[in-house]
Amino acid sequence: MVKKKNPRKPKKAKSNSARGPFMVGHPLNGLPSNIRRQFVLESVARSKAKYAELLPKLLESVSRLAPLHSVALMSTYGLMGAAERQDKAVGKGWKPRIQQGHVEYLQALCLRHPIDLENSHFPAPPDIQNYFDWIPALFEASQLIRHPGVAAEGENEITSQNRMAIAGVQEFIRGHTSVVRNWGYFKNVTRISRALFERIDEPFSRVFGLKLTKVIDIFESLVRQQEDRINDHREKIHQAFARKPSQGAMVDAFFAAYPEFHGELAEFRARLTAPGVSMQEAFGRILAMTDRLVAQLLIIDCEKLGPEHNVDPKVLGTFFNWLSIGLGDLDEVDPEALFLDNPVWLRPLIYFSRNSYFCALPQTLMSFVFPIVDELIHPYPDLAKKLSLARASFLEDEVAALFEKGLPGAQLSRGFKWREGSQQFESDLVIRYDTTILLVEAKSGKVSWPALRGAPARMIDHIRTLIVEPSDQSGKLAQRLQEDIERVRGGRPTQLRFPLPMEGITCVVRLSVTLHDFATLQSVPGMLAEADVLKNTFPLAPCMSLADLETVLDLFDEPHVRLHYLRRRAELLFKINTIGDELDMLGFYLDTSLDVGAMSKERNTFLLTGYSKKVDRYYTLLDEGIRIPKPQPNISAWFTRLCEQLSKRKHPGWSEIACALLSVSPTDQRTIERRVRKISAKVKVGKMPKDDHDAILSIPPAGMKQALAFLVKRSDGVGYGADSQNIAKASFETPYVEKSIVIVVDAMSDELTYLSAGLFIANERNPNMTVFL
Repeated sequence: MVKKKNPRKPKKAKSNSARGPFMVGHPLNGLPSNIRRQFVLESVARSKAKYAELLPKLLESVSRLAPLHSVALMSTYGLMGAAERQDKAVGKGWKPRIQQGHVEYLQALCLRHPIDLENSHFPAPPDIQNYFDWIPALFEASQLIRHPGVAAEGENEITSQNRMAIAGVQEFIRGHTSVVRNWGYFKNVTRISRALFERIDEPFSRVFGLKLTKVIDIFESLVRQQEDRINDHREKIHQAFARKPSQGAMVDAFFAAYPEFHGELAEFRARLTAPGVSMQEAFGRILAMTDRLVAQLLIIDCEKLGPEHNVDPKVLGTFFNWLSIGLGDLDEVDPEALFLDNPVWLRPLIYFSRNSYFCALPQTLMSFVFPIVDELIHPYPDLAKKLSLARASFLEDEVAALFEKGLPGAQLSRGFKWREGSQQFESDLVIRYDTTILLVEAKSGKVSWPALRGAPARMIDHIRTLIVEPSDQSGKLAQRLQEDIERVRGGRPTQLRFPLPMEGITCVVRLSVTLHDFATLQSVPGMLAEADVLKNTFPLAPCMSLADLETVLDLFDEPHVRLHYLRRRAELLFKINTIGDELDMLGFYLDTSLDVGAMSKERNTFLLTGYSKKVDRYYTLLDEGIRIPKPQPNISAWFTRLCEQLSKRKHPGWSEIACALLSVSPTDQRTIERRVRKISAKVKVGKMPKDDHDAILSIPPAGMKQALAFLVKRSDGVGYGADSQNIAKASFETPYVEKSIVIVVDAMSDELTYLSAGLFIANERNPNMTVFL
């Protein structure tokens, strides 16, 4: 007998788990358009006033303060938090206010002024605090000034919505370009860059005198070297002044630890031991003195750095000249242009003296490594062409290698050529894993600076070439596959000559992978659709960067979880709109398995920004050599064991059943387990539950076509095939259910292992039971 669980009815989103998600409506939802417009106009006006107030103050401060010291302190205090301190803070929602882009902006402002040793002043703590307060606020104001949500007077609704949607995409890109730098975690970035650039090492070396992979080695070493120098500096301060009993003892420790400071010891002691000066205040004044040493820690000496990497110091100095800007060189640059066009991005070093350079932002070298290299080789067309060809083959090789490792035992075929009418197409990678086919397109095209600054024509062109065209090509192939799969089922010959077996296929998943991150725009297709810039013929395929794909496949330990993420990722494109990057989506999956119930994209947009916190914490600390447990999907222990059983037995179609289990919401997983255990306790001792129900049948909400059932039996009992079929028939009484998965659980097992798992299909409703995503 079957106890049937009714379809879930749409209801207000609610979470019984501290992991979230926690849903709230937008505060402007439901307000009349004229009130929303007035709110936006007032916000823009306040932002303009704030911008007009802050920029002059910032420029005045920059003009009178020592530039190298200002940038050094802003960088070290704002960006170089100790890893172990971040470890504790991240778990409490730690979010630095100062971003790399803020320091790059300050450095560009400082480069507008030649060095003036007589009239520049060392920045005191209040000056640095002003930078901490003013620069983020200035960035925020500059973005809000261009708020896209204001309709022009007299503009019709359709024109207004379209214009504002395009403006929204532009501002999304601009906001990312001005501040966001993490196109991958540091180890991903260095690994990908090194693996790509080694393909043109020799021709690059003939032009520049050193290999491109050596450049990556040097960039990486500068990041580590400066982190070590700053950490050693902080440790020295801690060791010198920790637990000193008095201000006088602190002064003695200061001069003993830093003999390079000269002056009247008695006068300094008198100031710090004067009445009313607390220990904390005395330490603060001494700490401010040690700040004068920070800038010199950020000086690069080619005479020392070159031999460390077996590079001629003169060659290294010449190379660094291409990557540096001198103080005063940006004197004619408009401060307002620096938000979206900062020369520091491509030339992050400051020329200090012959073979010596100031580098407060070594991480910028890696953040912009692709455009930096493009800029370097631009005058050499043959070298630029070699790199372009290397990009394409590299991306295809990398994607194939990642899937070969991430889906062990999968069948892969590269460069499959097929025709559509008079046109010939080539698919970069097709994969069969169990009964799932993956169609993967790899696009290595670059993203231009005008597009990253939001230039409409270039932006739309890149959206189409990097996102839409590969999606339409895989969509066209999926359509042809659908026709051939039907021929296979009907015993007829195929026409496509697909290189992988098509028998028993249950799902076809499409995916596009890019080498470059397009301001995470590939992760917000709903925003692009609203702006009417997609013009896609087929439903859009998920699109992610190579660095993000590497993270996705590395984070999950089991192949079936990796496969499930890619399938759910594709499914979600049809259901809801999201705002956030791929790693935010990954964090959302960890908590929810991307189960959003009956929510529809017509009424809901999920703001996922910041959901990657757990993923960020793990990989950021791993980059620092601190290993913590991986963040795990919110899957119950029992469902995890069932999936492991399926993966070990590996009967055809096992991954389809595993994906069905993983698609059950975390809350429902635990509810089902409690109910199955209750039934199992009765069946184990030979009793039938009071209601005569030895099975649970879960019917999905309307729009979802797959039912899931659990039948509890003793392993020493008679066969249970007929009972499984009866349960499947019961599920098909619901008109929209087309598949039913029935799992027979062993009542004799404390771990509730399964005895059999079957996939049943209502062929009369949908003869083609392959799901195309």
